[in-house]
Amino acid sequence: MVELALAAVILITLAIGTMEMGLAWNDSQLVTQATRSGARGATQLGQDPAADSFTVASIEATLGSLGTQVTRIVIYEANDPTGAMPAACETAGPPGVAGNCSVYDASDFGTYGSWVDGLWTPAERSNSFDGADYIGVRVELERPYVTGLFGTSPLSISDTTVMRIEPNAD
Repeated sequence: MVELALAAVILITLAIGTMEMGLAWNDSQLVTQATRSGARGATQLGQDPAADSFTVASIEATLGSLGTQVTRIVIYEANDPTGAMPAACETAGPPGVAGNCSVYDASDFGTYGSWVDGLWTPAERSNSFDGADYIGVRVELERPYVTGLFGTSPLSISDTTVMRIEPNAD
């Protein structure tokens, strides 16, 4: 009985740890998919006034119920395909930094009829054949642990995708 009690504690801890890591990994994959979905929408719409609204809606649809844990969505101008975010945007809150990025959060989900763009508006983005901008989409969220066995502070999950804005055929 003593051996079973000792072994059970270790096995239960391993099982809970495996579950927590599996759920966190799944959420991380969802965040990656959300950034890709948002970036695809942003690159296709380019200068369309609804570009940011569509980008945030795509992220919301991809994340599903996990979307309530989003702390920031940053849509920013990347200088090249490696996609470094402008330093001013690293900690910026909504609505962003003029000319560099637009910042949104979960409170912007579902408000698409009364949409207000951030400070890097779609009209400022270049989608010409000879000089289209690169656009970066970053999603950040705080995921609480399910069991609390590994701490009470939430796990920060974030990902960034950078794509080139599709040129107009005009």
